[in-house]
Amino acid sequence: MKTFVVVADLFKEQYVGGAELTTDAIIENKKNKVNKINSHALTEKIIDENKDKIWLIFNFSNIDEKILVKLAKTVEYSIIEYDYKFCNYRSIDLHQLTENKKCDCMNRGFSSKIRLIFYGYAKKIWFMSHKQREIFLKNVTSIKKENTEVLSSVFSKGDLLFIDSISQNEKDESYLILDSSSWIKGTKECIEFAKSNGLKFELIKGLKYHELLIKMSTSKGLIFRPLGGDTCPRIVIEAKLLGCDIIMNENVQHKDEQWFSSKEKCKEYLSTRVDKFWSWYE
Repeated sequence: MKTFVVVADLFKEQYVGGAELTTDAIIENKKNKVNKINSHALTEKIIDENKDKIWLIFNFSNIDEKILVKLAKTVEYSIIEYDYKFCNYRSIDLHQLTENKKCDCMNRGFSSKIRLIFYGYAKKIWFMSHKQREIFLKNVTSIKKENTEVLSSVFSKGDLLFIDSISQNEKDESYLILDSSSWIKGTKECIEFAKSNGLKFELIKGLKYHELLIKMSTSKGLIFRPLGGDTCPRIVIEAKLLGCDIIMNENVQHKDEQWFSSKEKCKEYLSTRVDKFWSWYE
């Protein structure tokens, strides 16, 4: 029986964010076959003790470079890439804004060579959107396209059922704006957009996951206009499934993918993601 080691910066029980929800949805039905470990706690000893297992690396920003090399040399692993970890800023747009030049992180000495090795030795790299994959293939020369696939954000069956159960709730006239301290989410700019267009809006922050979904189900729409490439923002998908009017920009990188063109296509596509992932390892 195949068993797996799952490495992530944080898990759902530690922090409920989009990446953590996707990670949890993927591994939910394989819990008896999965050993979870936080990226900062990974050691060479743990790698040696589990070198016969298949490794799933959901995040590695907190993994020491020496450990990355050890992984590349020792185990069979896949990478599930949520953002742009080839860039020191994890965003090529933030890099451009901060340094006033295109991202050149893959040409910056020893650290970039290690990342090239780590991406290059992965048996499989799963991406959140086609746009994200294109950007990676242009910037990380060690990645072979045939070793990559687009997975998108992943939802558990339970969450999809819950979303469906509240999707017909009566809506008010307010648009929701995510109140986030993260630069990429562009909260201030979304507020300015709403004001300049005379839209009634409400900031949301600190809600538990199902509370957020219920709030969205009773709201007219969502304003989500990130300042840089957001690979496959979960909140936008939730808004689509809940029949909200979505005001977004080109930085929502999955916005033009066929599966996102309608609520029904979105539901059908998301129902296949978990099986799509695990079928590769069977």
